[in-house]
Amino acid sequence: MNLAEDGISCIPVLGDTHYSRSGGGTVPHVHPGMIEILCCRRGADLSFDYGGTVYPFRPGDVFVAQPEVPHFLQRYPKSLAMHWLWFKLPSATQTVLGLSGAETRWLVSRLRALPAAFAAGEPVKRAFNRLWQLYQSVPPRTVERRLLLRDAALHLLLRLVDTSRHLLRAPEDDTLDAVIAEMRDSPAADYPIEVLMRRTAMSAPTLTALFRRRTGLPPHAYLVACRIAKAKEALAKSRQEVSAIARQLGFPSSQYFATQFKRETGLSPRDWRRQNKQSKGQDE
Repeated sequence: MNLAEDGISCIPVLGDTHYSRSGGGTVPHVHPGMIEILCCRRGADLSFDYGGTVYPFRPGDVFVAQPEVPHFLQRYPKSLAMHWLWFKLPSATQTVLGLSGAETRWLVSRLRALPAAFAAGEPVKRAFNRLWQLYQSVPPRTVERRLLLRDAALHLLLRLVDTSRHLLRAPEDDTLDAVIAEMRDSPAADYPIEVLMRRTAMSAPTLTALFRRRTGLPPHAYLVACRIAKAKEALAKSRQEVSAIARQLGFPSSQYFATQFKRETGLSPRDWRRQNKQSKGQDE
């Protein structure tokens, strides 16, 4: 189902999936520009491979796939039932769900920081159910439908953010959070794994595992994602040459920057700038 048809352009796909018979899993894939969020309603012996790390997927669990990370469900047992959606990342000048620019940036930053897998329980399951039921029951092309669906979509996304924050935190989380925040705010700097190991007092395998749990990505891949996010801001708000932006953000070459940028967005930096310049000032 496409909620963009109801004015919710940030959720172009909403799904409710049931499997009546078992089957093989999907091949590794990504969704450029989209965060995929799935909530398991029913099923047993399920697991997702996310960037090489396998996560169990039990009833009440949520699985979150960020745009740049290959992932796949290892198999489809006949008992599987799940809600799912794609959240389309807005451009630097767009807003979502009637929010202000600052509110949009806050929501997107929290969705980008969701752990790859966590136990959400009934609040998220109910929020998914409400959104799906409203989609099916409220008359189309009405003001009531647009308002109710928008409210339900925002409620669901906020429940996901709130639920993930109440996960049990390990003592090392505060140190790791400081590193993650620094990488997000100052991505042009270098963060060698040896330096990160000293700062967090962790071994490389432990650091990488905890980093994946917090961000969905290993340290270097997360750093690249932060650089791409800053690059989007620069491309949208300035007339700097692409090569200058790549250099300022610490990419070894403009060609490498263009490759990483297209891998995440599906567009070259110049094409992305052209497209977002044309849509500047537009919101949902």
